[in-house]
Amino acid sequence: MSKYITYTIEALENIKLAESNVQIDSEESMDYIPGSPVRGAFIYKYIIKNNNVDINTGEHRDKLLKGGIKFLNAYPIVDDVRSIPFPKCYFAPKQGIRAFDDRLNIEMGLDRKLDDRYEKVRNAQFVLPSDDAYSMVKIKKIANLHINKKNENNKLFRYTAIEKGQSFKGIIKVEKEEYIGEVFGLLSDAIVYIGGSKGSGYGKCRIYDMREEDINPEYDQFNDKYCFDKDIYLLALSDIIYRTDLGEYKTYIEPEFIAKALNIHVEKFAYSSIETKRITSFNNKWNCRTPQIVGIKAGSVFKYKINGEIDEGLLIKFMDKGIGERKADGFGRFVILDTLEDTCLCKDETNRENSRDIHSIMNKTSEGEKEQISEIINKIYEQRVDSVINETVLKMYTSIKIPKDMERSQWGSYMAMFKSLYYEEPDKGKEKYKQYMEHLNKKRSKSYKQIRSLEYEDGKLFEALDKFISDSDDVNAFYSKNRAKRIEIGNIKSSIDGGFAYRKNMKTLIELCRFHLRKGEDDNE
Repeated sequence: MSKYITYTIEALENIKLAESNVQIDSEESMDYIPGSPVRGAFIYKYIIKNNNVDINTGEHRDKLLKGGIKFLNAYPIVDDVRSIPFPKCYFAPKQGIRAFDDRLNIEMGLDRKLDDRYEKVRNAQFVLPSDDAYSMVKIKKIANLHINKKNENNKLFRYTAIEKGQSFKGIIKVEKEEYIGEVFGLLSDAIVYIGGSKGSGYGKCRIYDMREEDINPEYDQFNDKYCFDKDIYLLALSDIIYRTDLGEYKTYIEPEFIAKALNIHVEKFAYSSIETKRITSFNNKWNCRTPQIVGIKAGSVFKYKINGEIDEGLLIKFMDKGIGERKADGFGRFVILDTLEDTCLCKDETNRENSRDIHSIMNKTSEGEKEQISEIINKIYEQRVDSVINETVLKMYTSIKIPKDMERSQWGSYMAMFKSLYYEEPDKGKEKYKQYMEHLNKKRSKSYKQIRSLEYEDGKLFEALDKFISDSDDVNAFYSKNRAKRIEIGNIKSSIDGGFAYRKNMKTLIELCRFHLRKGEDDNE
Protein backbone atom coordinates (compact mmCIF):
# COMPACT_ATOMS: atom_id res chain seq x y z
CA MET A 1 0.00 0.00 0.00
CA SER A 2 1.28 3.46 -0.90
CA LYS A 3 2.52 5.78 1.85
CA TYR A 4 3.32 9.47 1.74
CA ILE A 5 6.03 11.57 3.32
CA THR A 6 5.77 15.34 3.60
CA TYR A 7 8.77 17.58 4.13
CA THR A 8 9.71 21.25 4.18
CA ILE A 9 12.57 22.46 2.00
CA GLU A 10 14.14 25.82 2.79
CA ALA A 11 16.21 27.76 0.27
CA LEU A 12 19.50 28.61 2.00
CA GLU A 13 20.80 30.10 -1.25
CA ASN A 14 19.06 31.54 -4.31
CA ILE A 15 17.75 28.76 -6.58
CA LYS A 16 17.94 28.75 -10.38
CA LEU A 17 15.19 26.55 -11.81
CA ALA A 18 14.76 27.54 -15.43
CA GLU A 19 11.53 27.04 -17.31
CA SER A 20 11.89 24.60 -20.22
CA ASN A 21 11.17 27.11 -22.97
CA VAL A 22 13.98 29.51 -22.22
CA GLN A 23 15.41 32.03 -24.67
CA ILE A 24 19.10 32.48 -25.39
CA ASP A 25 19.29 35.89 -23.70
CA SER A 26 16.72 35.30 -20.95
CA GLU A 27 16.14 32.60 -18.36
CA GLU A 28 12.99 32.76 -16.23
CA SER A 29 12.79 30.73 -13.03
CA MET A 30 9.93 28.52 -11.91
CA ASP A 31 7.86 29.56 -8.88
CA TYR A 32 8.23 26.18 -7.16
CA ILE A 33 10.68 23.31 -6.70
CA PRO A 34 9.84 20.42 -9.09
CA GLY A 35 10.05 16.85 -7.94
CA SER A 36 12.82 15.97 -10.43
CA PRO A 37 15.73 17.93 -8.82
CA VAL A 38 14.79 16.62 -5.36
CA ARG A 39 14.71 13.13 -6.84
CA GLY A 40 18.16 13.76 -8.33
CA ALA A 41 19.51 14.87 -4.94
CA PHE A 42 18.07 11.72 -3.34
CA ILE A 43 19.61 9.47 -6.02
CA TYR A 44 22.99 11.15 -5.48
CA LYS A 45 22.87 10.44 -1.74
CA TYR A 46 21.55 6.93 -2.41
CA ILE A 47 24.45 6.08 -4.74
CA ILE A 48 27.03 7.35 -2.24
CA LYS A 49 25.45 5.43 0.64
CA ASN A 50 25.38 2.22 -1.40
CA ASN A 51 29.02 2.50 -2.56
CA ASN A 52 28.40 3.77 -6.09
CA VAL A 53 25.85 1.08 -6.85
CA ASP A 54 24.50 0.74 -10.41
CA ILE A 55 20.92 2.00 -10.08
CA ASN A 56 19.96 0.40 -13.41
CA THR A 57 19.83 -3.04 -11.81
CA GLY A 58 17.62 -4.96 -9.39
CA GLU A 59 15.71 -3.30 -6.58
CA HIS A 60 17.61 -0.06 -7.13
CA ARG A 61 15.99 0.30 -10.54
CA ASP A 62 12.54 -0.46 -9.15
CA LYS A 63 12.91 2.16 -6.43
CA LEU A 64 14.60 4.96 -8.32
CA LEU A 65 13.79 4.58 -12.01
CA LYS A 66 10.50 2.68 -12.16
CA GLY A 67 8.59 4.79 -9.66
CA GLY A 68 8.93 2.86 -6.42
CA ILE A 69 9.71 6.24 -4.86
CA LYS A 70 8.00 9.24 -6.49
CA PHE A 71 8.90 12.86 -5.77
CA LEU A 72 5.99 15.26 -6.13
CA ASN A 73 6.49 18.99 -6.53
CA ALA A 74 7.32 21.22 -3.56
CA TYR A 75 4.96 24.20 -3.53
CA PRO A 76 5.20 27.43 -1.48
CA ILE A 77 3.84 27.29 2.06
CA VAL A 78 2.18 29.80 4.37
CA ASP A 79 1.80 28.89 8.06
CA ASP A 80 2.95 25.35 7.18
CA VAL A 81 0.07 24.95 4.67
CA ARG A 82 1.05 23.82 1.16
CA SER A 83 -0.43 26.02 -1.56
CA ILE A 84 -2.01 24.77 -4.79
CA PRO A 85 -1.77 25.99 -8.39
CA PHE A 86 -4.38 28.66 -9.06
CA PRO A 87 -7.21 27.14 -11.17
CA LYS A 88 -7.04 28.56 -14.68
CA CYS A 89 -10.81 28.74 -15.13
CA TYR A 90 -11.47 32.10 -13.49
CA PHE A 91 -12.30 35.37 -15.24
CA ALA A 92 -12.95 38.93 -14.11
CA PRO A 93 -13.75 42.29 -15.75
CA LYS A 94 -10.68 43.87 -17.29
CA GLN A 95 -11.10 47.08 -15.34
CA GLY A 96 -11.38 45.13 -12.10
CA ILE A 97 -8.13 43.27 -12.84
CA ARG A 98 -6.29 46.51 -13.57
CA ALA A 99 -7.61 48.11 -10.38
CA PHE A 100 -6.98 44.98 -8.28
CA ASP A 101 -5.51 46.08 -4.98
CA ASP A 102 -6.85 43.90 -2.19
CA ARG A 103 -9.81 41.75 -3.22
CA LEU A 104 -11.06 40.76 -6.68
CA ASN A 105 -14.35 39.00 -7.46
CA ILE A 106 -13.69 36.19 -9.94
CA GLU A 107 -16.16 34.09 -11.93
CA MET A 108 -16.05 30.62 -13.42
CA GLY A 109 -15.61 30.71 -17.19
CA LEU A 110 -16.09 27.03 -18.00
CA ASP A 111 -19.79 26.60 -18.55
CA ARG A 112 -21.01 30.12 -19.24
CA LYS A 113 -20.46 32.68 -21.95
CA LEU A 114 -18.83 35.85 -20.65
CA ASP A 115 -18.91 39.08 -22.63
CA ASP A 116 -15.94 40.97 -24.00
CA ARG A 117 -15.46 42.91 -20.77
CA TYR A 118 -13.96 39.78 -19.13
CA GLU A 119 -10.51 38.25 -19.41
CA LYS A 120 -8.74 35.37 -17.70
CA VAL A 121 -7.27 36.14 -14.28
CA ARG A 122 -3.49 35.59 -14.38
CA ASN A 123 -2.49 37.47 -11.23
CA ALA A 124 -1.64 34.37 -9.17
CA GLN A 125 0.39 31.22 -9.72
CA PHE A 126 -0.25 29.67 -6.30
CA VAL A 127 -3.06 30.20 -3.81
CA LEU A 128 -4.41 28.99 -0.48
CA PRO A 129 -8.13 28.14 -0.78
CA SER A 130 -10.67 28.84 1.97
CA ASP A 131 -14.47 28.76 2.15
CA ASP A 132 -14.95 32.13 0.48
CA ALA A 133 -11.68 33.11 -1.20
CA TYR A 134 -8.34 32.22 -2.70
CA SER A 135 -5.39 33.95 -1.03
CA MET A 136 -2.45 34.70 -3.32
CA VAL A 137 0.95 33.25 -2.41
CA LYS A 138 3.77 35.35 -3.83
CA ILE A 139 7.25 34.01 -4.54
CA LYS A 140 10.14 36.42 -4.13
CA LYS A 141 12.67 36.36 -6.95
CA ILE A 142 15.92 38.06 -7.74
CA ALA A 143 17.08 39.10 -11.21
CA ASN A 144 20.65 39.44 -12.48
CA LEU A 145 22.65 39.99 -15.63
CA HIS A 146 25.53 37.63 -16.45
CA ILE A 147 27.99 37.38 -19.31
CA ASN A 148 27.58 34.30 -21.48
CA LYS A 149 31.13 33.21 -22.34
CA LYS A 150 30.09 30.15 -24.33
CA ASN A 151 29.85 32.16 -27.51
CA GLU A 152 32.85 33.64 -29.26
CA ASN A 153 31.36 37.09 -28.76
CA ASN A 154 30.40 37.43 -25.11
CA LYS A 155 26.76 38.37 -24.59
CA LEU A 156 24.79 39.57 -21.62
CA PHE A 157 21.88 37.42 -20.59
CA ARG A 158 19.26 37.96 -17.91
CA TYR A 159 18.06 35.35 -15.47
CA THR A 160 15.76 35.18 -12.47
CA ALA A 161 16.08 32.93 -9.45
CA ILE A 162 14.01 32.06 -6.39
CA GLU A 163 15.26 34.26 -3.56
CA LYS A 164 16.80 32.51 -0.56
CA GLY A 165 14.97 32.31 2.76
CA GLN A 166 11.70 30.95 1.36
CA SER A 167 10.21 27.55 2.21
CA PHE A 168 8.27 24.99 0.21
CA LYS A 169 6.40 21.82 1.15
CA GLY A 170 7.02 18.72 -0.91
CA ILE A 171 5.57 15.23 -0.94
CA ILE A 172 7.23 11.86 -1.52
CA LYS A 173 5.13 8.85 -2.45
CA VAL A 174 6.56 5.41 -1.64
CA GLU A 175 5.03 2.24 -3.04
CA LYS A 176 6.46 -0.03 -0.31
CA GLU A 177 6.51 0.67 3.40
CA GLU A 178 10.09 -0.58 3.73
CA TYR A 179 11.27 2.38 1.63
CA ILE A 180 10.17 4.89 4.28
CA GLY A 181 13.13 4.39 6.59
CA GLU A 182 15.56 4.79 3.73
CA VAL A 183 13.98 8.06 2.61
CA PHE A 184 14.06 9.44 6.15
CA GLY A 185 17.66 8.29 6.60
CA LEU A 186 18.92 10.08 3.50
CA LEU A 187 16.84 13.26 3.51
CA SER A 188 15.83 14.07 7.08
CA ASP A 189 17.62 17.27 8.17
CA ALA A 190 19.78 16.98 5.04
CA ILE A 191 21.53 19.62 2.97
CA VAL A 192 20.83 19.20 -0.76
CA TYR A 193 21.65 21.22 -3.87
CA ILE A 194 18.87 22.07 -6.31
CA GLY A 195 18.83 23.59 -9.79
CA GLY A 196 21.55 25.23 -11.88
CA SER A 197 24.88 26.95 -11.07
CA LYS A 198 25.33 24.83 -7.94
CA GLY A 199 29.05 25.50 -7.99
CA SER A 200 28.54 29.27 -8.11
CA GLY A 201 26.62 29.89 -4.91
CA TYR A 202 23.16 28.73 -5.99
CA GLY A 203 20.85 25.90 -5.02
CA LYS A 204 21.74 25.05 -1.43
CA CYS A 205 18.64 23.88 0.47
CA ARG A 206 17.77 22.28 3.78
CA ILE A 207 15.17 19.51 4.10
CA TYR A 208 13.49 19.16 7.49
CA ASP A 209 10.18 18.46 9.27
CA MET A 210 9.66 15.12 7.49
CA ARG A 211 6.41 13.38 8.44
CA GLU A 212 4.85 10.07 7.44
CA GLU A 213 1.25 10.23 6.16
CA ASP A 214 -1.20 7.38 5.48
CA ILE A 215 -3.42 9.45 3.15
CA ASN A 216 -2.31 11.58 0.23
CA PRO A 217 -1.82 15.08 1.74
CA GLU A 218 -2.62 16.67 -1.64
CA TYR A 219 -6.31 16.21 -0.78
CA ASP A 220 -6.19 18.19 2.47
CA GLN A 221 -7.48 21.34 0.73
CA PHE A 222 -10.49 19.56 -0.84
CA ASN A 223 -12.13 17.48 1.91
CA ASP A 224 -15.61 18.92 1.22
CA LYS A 225 -15.51 18.62 -2.58
CA TYR A 226 -16.56 14.99 -3.14
CA CYS A 227 -20.40 15.13 -3.26
CA PHE A 228 -20.72 14.19 -6.93
CA ASP A 229 -23.92 14.53 -8.94
CA LYS A 230 -23.87 15.10 -12.70
CA ASP A 231 -20.63 17.03 -13.13
CA ILE A 232 -17.02 16.41 -12.20
CA TYR A 233 -14.07 18.80 -12.47
CA LEU A 234 -10.50 17.59 -12.99
CA LEU A 235 -7.99 20.10 -11.59
CA ALA A 236 -4.33 19.57 -12.54
CA LEU A 237 -2.16 19.87 -9.41
CA SER A 238 1.01 19.57 -11.48
CA ASP A 239 1.99 19.63 -15.14
CA ILE A 240 0.63 16.60 -17.01
CA ILE A 241 2.14 14.79 -20.00
CA TYR A 242 -0.80 12.84 -21.41
CA ARG A 243 -0.43 10.29 -24.20
CA THR A 244 -3.25 8.20 -25.65
CA ASP A 245 -3.15 4.43 -26.14
CA LEU A 246 -2.07 5.12 -29.73
CA GLY A 247 0.97 7.09 -28.56
CA GLU A 248 -0.38 10.53 -29.43
CA TYR A 249 0.34 13.39 -27.05
CA LYS A 250 -2.76 15.45 -26.28
CA THR A 251 -3.60 18.53 -24.26
CA TYR A 252 -6.97 17.31 -23.04
CA ILE A 253 -7.95 14.24 -21.06
CA GLU A 254 -10.30 12.05 -23.07
CA PRO A 255 -13.68 11.17 -21.48
CA GLU A 256 -13.11 7.49 -22.34
CA PHE A 257 -9.99 7.53 -20.18
CA ILE A 258 -11.93 8.97 -17.22
CA ALA A 259 -14.80 6.52 -17.71
CA LYS A 260 -12.49 3.50 -17.72
CA ALA A 261 -10.55 4.64 -14.63
CA LEU A 262 -13.70 5.36 -12.56
CA ASN A 263 -15.91 2.65 -14.04
CA ILE A 264 -18.73 5.11 -14.77
CA HIS A 265 -20.47 6.44 -17.85
CA VAL A 266 -19.06 9.79 -18.94
CA GLU A 267 -21.65 11.38 -21.22
CA LYS A 268 -19.30 13.92 -22.68
CA PHE A 269 -16.30 16.15 -22.27
CA ALA A 270 -18.05 19.42 -21.47
CA TYR A 271 -15.57 22.26 -21.14
CA SER A 272 -11.95 23.00 -20.34
CA SER A 273 -9.86 26.02 -19.42
CA ILE A 274 -6.20 25.15 -19.78
CA GLU A 275 -2.77 26.47 -20.50
CA THR A 276 -0.06 24.47 -22.23
CA LYS A 277 3.64 24.21 -21.50
CA ARG A 278 6.59 22.96 -23.51
CA ILE A 279 8.27 20.28 -21.42
CA THR A 280 11.73 18.84 -21.90
CA SER A 281 14.50 17.33 -19.78
CA PHE A 282 18.23 16.70 -19.95
CA ASN A 283 19.48 13.19 -20.69
CA ASN A 284 22.82 12.74 -18.93
CA LYS A 285 23.57 9.52 -20.80
CA TRP A 286 23.33 11.19 -24.21
CA ASN A 287 24.41 14.64 -22.96
CA CYS A 288 21.54 16.43 -24.68
CA ARG A 289 17.98 17.61 -24.15
CA THR A 290 15.04 15.38 -24.93
CA PRO A 291 12.54 16.52 -27.58
CA GLN A 292 10.05 19.12 -26.39
CA ILE A 293 6.55 17.89 -25.59
CA VAL A 294 3.50 20.12 -25.28
CA GLY A 295 1.98 19.27 -21.90
CA ILE A 296 -0.92 20.45 -19.78
CA LYS A 297 0.09 23.13 -17.29
CA ALA A 298 -0.68 22.88 -13.56
CA GLY A 299 -3.95 24.61 -12.68
CA SER A 300 -5.72 23.59 -15.89
CA VAL A 301 -9.34 22.51 -15.42
CA PHE A 302 -11.52 19.98 -17.31
CA LYS A 303 -15.25 19.46 -16.83
CA TYR A 304 -17.14 16.25 -17.67
CA LYS A 305 -20.80 15.25 -17.61
CA ILE A 306 -21.27 11.88 -15.88
CA ASN A 307 -24.07 9.39 -15.30
CA GLY A 308 -23.80 7.09 -12.30
CA GLU A 309 -22.29 7.00 -8.84
CA ILE A 310 -18.55 7.28 -8.31
CA ASP A 311 -16.96 4.59 -6.17
CA GLU A 312 -14.81 6.33 -3.55
CA GLY A 313 -12.21 3.55 -3.57
CA LEU A 314 -11.74 3.76 -7.34
CA LEU A 315 -11.59 7.56 -7.14
CA ILE A 316 -8.80 7.57 -4.53
CA LYS A 317 -6.91 4.86 -6.42
CA PHE A 318 -7.17 6.85 -9.67
CA MET A 319 -5.99 10.10 -8.12
CA ASP A 320 -3.16 8.37 -6.23
CA LYS A 321 -1.91 6.75 -9.43
CA GLY A 322 -1.71 9.97 -11.44
CA ILE A 323 -2.01 10.53 -15.17
CA GLY A 324 0.49 10.24 -18.01
CA GLU A 325 4.28 10.13 -18.11
CA ARG A 326 7.16 11.07 -15.76
CA LYS A 327 5.08 10.46 -12.65
CA ALA A 328 8.26 9.63 -10.70
CA ASP A 329 9.30 13.28 -11.20
CA GLY A 330 6.04 14.74 -9.88
CA PHE A 331 4.13 15.03 -13.16
CA GLY A 332 0.54 13.87 -13.61
CA ARG A 333 -0.94 14.90 -10.25
CA PHE A 334 -4.60 15.92 -10.15
CA VAL A 335 -7.76 15.96 -8.06
CA ILE A 336 -11.38 15.38 -9.10
CA LEU A 337 -13.92 17.73 -7.51
CA ASP A 338 -17.68 18.04 -7.49
CA THR A 339 -17.70 21.78 -8.15
CA LEU A 340 -15.70 24.95 -8.66
CA GLU A 341 -17.59 28.11 -7.80
CA ASP A 342 -17.45 31.86 -8.21
CA THR A 343 -15.33 33.32 -5.45
CA CYS A 344 -12.77 36.07 -4.91
CA LEU A 345 -9.01 36.45 -5.01
CA CYS A 346 -7.21 38.13 -2.10
CA LYS A 347 -3.84 39.73 -2.64
CA ASP A 348 -2.60 39.37 0.93
CA GLU A 349 -2.74 36.06 2.81
CA THR A 350 -3.37 38.02 6.02
CA ASN A 351 -6.98 38.32 4.83
CA ARG A 352 -7.47 34.65 5.64
CA GLU A 353 -9.87 34.11 8.53
CA ASN A 354 -7.46 31.86 10.42
CA SER A 355 -4.60 34.36 10.45
CA ARG A 356 -3.88 35.50 14.02
CA ASP A 357 -1.52 37.68 15.95
CA ILE A 358 1.02 35.30 17.49
CA HIS A 359 1.77 37.68 20.31
CA SER A 360 -1.87 37.88 21.40
CA ILE A 361 -2.02 34.07 21.42
CA MET A 362 1.11 33.77 23.56
CA ASN A 363 -0.25 36.24 26.10
CA LYS A 364 -3.17 33.88 26.75
CA THR A 365 -1.08 30.75 27.35
CA SER A 366 -0.48 29.37 30.85
CA GLU A 367 2.96 28.92 32.40
CA GLY A 368 2.76 25.18 31.83
CA GLU A 369 1.94 25.70 28.15
CA LYS A 370 4.81 28.14 27.81
CA GLU A 371 7.19 25.53 29.26
CA GLN A 372 5.99 23.03 26.67
CA ILE A 373 6.45 25.57 23.86
CA SER A 374 9.94 26.35 25.18
CA GLU A 375 10.87 22.66 25.08
CA ILE A 376 9.62 22.38 21.50
CA ILE A 377 11.49 25.42 20.17
CA ASN A 378 14.66 24.29 21.98
CA LYS A 379 14.39 20.95 20.18
CA ILE A 380 13.89 22.73 16.85
CA TYR A 381 16.90 24.93 17.52
CA GLU A 382 19.00 21.85 18.27
CA GLN A 383 18.02 20.44 14.87
CA ARG A 384 18.99 23.74 13.23
CA VAL A 385 22.39 23.59 14.93
CA ASP A 386 22.92 20.02 13.69
CA SER A 387 21.96 21.07 10.16
CA VAL A 388 24.74 23.68 9.93
CA ILE A 389 27.56 21.63 11.48
CA ASN A 390 28.69 20.49 8.03
CA GLU A 391 29.01 24.12 6.93
CA THR A 392 31.14 24.91 9.98
CA VAL A 393 33.32 21.86 9.32
CA LEU A 394 33.88 22.83 5.69
CA LYS A 395 34.84 26.37 6.68
CA MET A 396 37.29 25.11 9.33
CA TYR A 397 38.80 22.54 6.98
CA THR A 398 39.42 25.02 4.19
CA SER A 399 41.28 27.18 6.75
CA ILE A 400 43.82 24.39 7.35
CA LYS A 401 46.69 25.06 4.92
CA ILE A 402 47.98 21.53 4.15
CA PRO A 403 45.90 18.99 6.11
CA LYS A 404 47.70 16.05 4.45
CA ASP A 405 50.84 16.97 6.41
CA MET A 406 49.30 15.03 9.28
CA GLU A 407 48.91 11.32 8.59
CA ARG A 408 45.50 9.68 8.38
CA SER A 409 46.22 7.55 11.44
CA GLN A 410 46.81 10.69 13.49
CA TRP A 411 43.56 12.23 12.25
CA GLY A 412 41.86 9.01 13.35
CA SER A 413 43.45 9.21 16.81
CA TYR A 414 42.25 12.76 17.33
CA MET A 415 38.75 11.79 16.19
CA ALA A 416 38.71 8.98 18.76
CA MET A 417 39.87 11.41 21.44
CA PHE A 418 37.12 13.95 20.59
CA LYS A 419 34.55 11.14 20.66
CA SER A 420 35.61 10.26 24.20
CA LEU A 421 35.43 13.92 25.26
CA TYR A 422 31.89 14.21 23.84
CA TYR A 423 30.47 12.12 26.71
CA GLU A 424 32.27 14.00 29.50
CA GLU A 425 31.02 16.98 31.46
CA PRO A 426 32.50 20.20 30.03
CA ASP A 427 35.01 20.90 32.84
CA LYS A 428 36.20 17.30 32.96
CA GLY A 429 36.35 17.09 29.17
CA LYS A 430 38.48 20.23 28.89
CA GLU A 431 40.82 18.95 31.57
CA LYS A 432 41.18 15.56 29.83
CA TYR A 433 42.04 17.33 26.57
CA LYS A 434 44.69 19.42 28.32
CA GLN A 435 46.22 16.32 29.93
CA TYR A 436 46.17 14.45 26.63
CA MET A 437 48.02 17.21 24.80
CA GLU A 438 50.55 17.59 27.62
CA HIS A 439 51.17 13.85 27.48
CA LEU A 440 51.84 14.00 23.74
CA ASN A 441 54.16 16.95 24.26
CA LYS A 442 56.21 15.15 26.92
CA LYS A 443 56.51 12.09 24.70
CA ARG A 444 57.49 14.29 21.76
CA SER A 445 55.23 11.99 19.81
CA LYS A 446 54.82 11.98 16.08
CA SER A 447 51.19 12.98 16.51
CA TYR A 448 52.10 16.11 18.46
CA LYS A 449 54.84 17.14 16.04
CA GLN A 450 52.52 16.79 13.05
CA ILE A 451 49.63 18.77 14.54
CA ARG A 452 52.03 21.56 15.59
CA SER A 453 53.21 21.80 11.99
CA LEU A 454 49.71 22.41 10.57
CA GLU A 455 48.86 26.04 9.82
CA TYR A 456 45.36 27.35 10.43
CA GLU A 457 44.31 30.74 9.03
CA ASP A 458 47.05 33.12 10.31
CA GLY A 459 48.33 30.83 13.06
CA LYS A 460 48.71 27.20 14.06
CA LEU A 461 46.03 24.53 14.19
CA PHE A 462 46.93 23.33 17.69
CA GLU A 463 46.55 26.90 19.01
CA ALA A 464 43.14 27.20 17.36
CA LEU A 465 42.13 23.86 18.89
CA ASP A 466 43.24 24.98 22.35
CA LYS A 467 41.09 28.10 22.04
CA PHE A 468 38.17 26.13 20.59
CA ILE A 469 38.22 23.63 23.49
CA SER A 470 38.70 26.38 26.09
CA ASP A 471 35.57 28.22 24.83
CA SER A 472 33.60 25.07 24.06
CA ASP A 473 31.04 25.58 26.86
CA ASP A 474 30.76 29.37 26.48
CA VAL A 475 27.12 29.98 25.51
CA ASN A 476 27.63 33.55 24.28
CA ALA A 477 30.59 32.51 22.13
CA PHE A 478 28.49 29.66 20.72
CA TYR A 479 25.68 32.01 19.71
CA SER A 480 28.08 34.44 18.06
CA LYS A 481 29.89 31.75 16.02
CA ASN A 482 27.01 29.45 15.08
CA ARG A 483 25.00 30.21 11.93
CA ALA A 484 21.80 28.58 13.22
CA LYS A 485 19.28 31.31 13.91
CA ARG A 486 17.65 31.31 17.34
CA ILE A 487 13.90 30.75 17.40
CA GLU A 488 11.53 33.22 18.98
CA ILE A 489 7.76 32.79 19.35
CA GLY A 490 6.08 35.70 21.06
CA ASN A 491 8.22 36.41 24.13
CA ILE A 492 9.68 32.90 24.29
CA LYS A 493 13.15 32.43 22.80
CA SER A 494 15.16 29.24 22.38
CA SER A 495 17.88 28.82 25.01
CA ILE A 496 20.83 26.49 25.61
CA ASP A 497 23.27 25.76 28.42
CA GLY A 498 27.02 25.21 28.52
CA GLY A 499 26.61 21.45 28.21
CA PHE A 500 24.70 21.80 24.97
CA ALA A 501 27.33 24.15 23.50
CA TYR A 502 30.14 21.80 24.59
CA ARG A 503 28.60 18.69 23.01
CA LYS A 504 27.88 20.44 19.69
CA ASN A 505 31.45 21.79 19.60
CA MET A 506 32.85 18.32 20.23
CA LYS A 507 30.61 16.97 17.47
CA THR A 508 32.02 19.63 15.14
CA LEU A 509 35.60 18.46 15.86
CA ILE A 510 34.60 14.83 15.35
CA GLU A 511 33.08 15.68 11.97
CA LEU A 512 36.14 17.73 11.02
CA CYS A 513 38.35 14.66 11.45
CA ARG A 514 35.80 12.44 9.73
CA PHE A 515 35.62 14.83 6.77
CA HIS A 516 39.39 14.60 6.23
CA LEU A 517 39.39 10.81 6.46
CA ARG A 518 36.54 10.49 3.97
CA LYS A 519 38.12 13.03 1.65
CA GLY A 520 41.29 10.98 1.70
CA GLU A 521 39.33 7.89 0.67
CA ASP A 522 37.76 9.80 -2.24
CA ASP A 523 41.18 11.12 -3.35
CA ASN A 524 42.61 7.60 -3.41
CA GLU A 525 39.86 6.21 -5.62
